[in-house]
Amino acid sequence: MTTPAVREDTTVTFPFGVELTGRLIHHTEHSVLELETDEGPERLSISLTAYDLRPADGCVFVKDWSEHAGLTESLEKQGLVEIVGRRIVGPFNSPAYEVRVLLD
Repeated sequence: MTTPAVREDTTVTFPFGVELTGRLIHHTEHSVLELETDEGPERLSISLTAYDLRPADGCVFVKDWSEHAGLTESLEKQGLVEIVGRRIVGPFNSPAYEVRVLLD
């Protein structure tokens, strides 16, 4: 079992001007990226195993539709991730990005 990468006191700017601050945690073993706030965890990554897609080592998928539209670009501008690929998934051809997490 690997130790997750953690960045304390991280503010993530979501689309529509919403900002949340907390511990940004990358569970590399499970390809999960989440922001742990006082109100609870906010999952930033998404599993695409239903589409037979798995991210590369050190990467996660970030959904970029609905309430998370623009989140990937915001995370990249903040230097938290690097976009390495784009996938179109689901019946509505929704975008998801494969990103390398830059917490180390």
